[in-house]
Amino acid sequence: MDRIKKSLEKGRFVFWEEIARDGAQAKTILSAEERIKIARMHASIFGENAPDHLVFAAGFVSIAPQEKDIIKQVAENVDNCYVAVNCRSQKNEIKDSIEAVKDALFPRVAFVLPASERLCNLMLHKTPREVFDYGLDIAKYALDQANGIPVDLQLAAAYDGDTSLIADLAEAMSELGVATIGLGDTRGQKYPLEIREFYKKLLEKSSGFIPYAPHLHNDLGFAIENTFEGVKQGINFACSSWLGLAERNGLARTELLTFLLTHEPELLKQRLGFDGSNFFITPPNLKMLPVISQLVSKYTGVHLQVTDPIVGTGVNSISTGTPFVDTESFQPFNPKEILGIEKYIFVTQLANRRVIIEVGKRLGYTFSEENILKILTIVKQRAYSFNRAIVPENEIISLFEEFGEK
Repeated sequence: MDRIKKSLEKGRFVFWEEIARDGAQAKTILSAEERIKIARMHASIFGENAPDHLVFAAGFVSIAPQEKDIIKQVAENVDNCYVAVNCRSQKNEIKDSIEAVKDALFPRVAFVLPASERLCNLMLHKTPREVFDYGLDIAKYALDQANGIPVDLQLAAAYDGDTSLIADLAEAMSELGVATIGLGDTRGQKYPLEIREFYKKLLEKSSGFIPYAPHLHNDLGFAIENTFEGVKQGINFACSSWLGLAERNGLARTELLTFLLTHEPELLKQRLGFDGSNFFITPPNLKMLPVISQLVSKYTGVHLQVTDPIVGTGVNSISTGTPFVDTESFQPFNPKEILGIEKYIFVTQLANRRVIIEVGKRLGYTFSEENILKILTIVKQRAYSFNRAIVPENEIISLFEEFGEK
């Protein structure tokens, strides 16, 4: 039984995680051990129900022999979610892909077909109708070779294609036994209203339930919003990536999408326009989001930024005194309670006596009022002299040793 397809049929939400596969196009690379660790930790967010909600795309088999070896290691060592392998629509690659994931507890294989007239000509030198027939032949071969392993289709440049042809192809593929039909925007050029209209036309022309799987790039900053346009029309599936890492400007950020779909689900209807009460069998563990994000940052060398939502270095951070008085007035939710992120105070040119006293407590120092003023004077002078906001910890300790008492 394909638990992913079953989840989609029941209206649950499914993530297709791309940090290892599309993430490579963000100029990053993950070892087998790193992919295994991320996949296992990601699955732990959903507990024992992870195979109902998560597909971890382990890699693209044709990149190199080493990539295929890594995919095999991931398949053999990740047993708490689906492990997928991607390949081109070539029979030899499909055979290699099946070989790579056959030992996974929850394996699946996804092959790519172009959908737009331009890409059909570029990739396969065929018309869209010819690609339709070619794709059915490839799908039959894949399903025959897979021996029960779920086979997924991913359409490149789907949003530039003909909705009638895509709907017909999706129906034919589903009748053959293909599990899900991926819709890649490829160029990342669609705006929310354009995506909405595309889904409306596609679903009108689709017969019965088709498990569509959007793969939406973030070139214009609309990946999350465009994902929600699909959810509003019953497409509860998203290809996403930790920190948004993927080709060019990436995909929807896994950590942000997970948070938005999970935090206060009873309010999703009034906030986002859809009912998410049935999305997850059990509530996902949101406290894993910062933990995994930090791990991905470490593995990829992509630093978390102050402005990154949910997991960035600015979350639950304070540099001025007023937030001490009423923290709730300056945050949309309680980061400690919801995400497990402790409050952290930065000493900057904005510091006041409350900041110095609070940081002093953390480091074990007390100060006279006179010495607090001395510390503040030095902090502000250095900030403007060096054109640097945050005072490094070693400088803070040096100042506290000079003007404070243990």
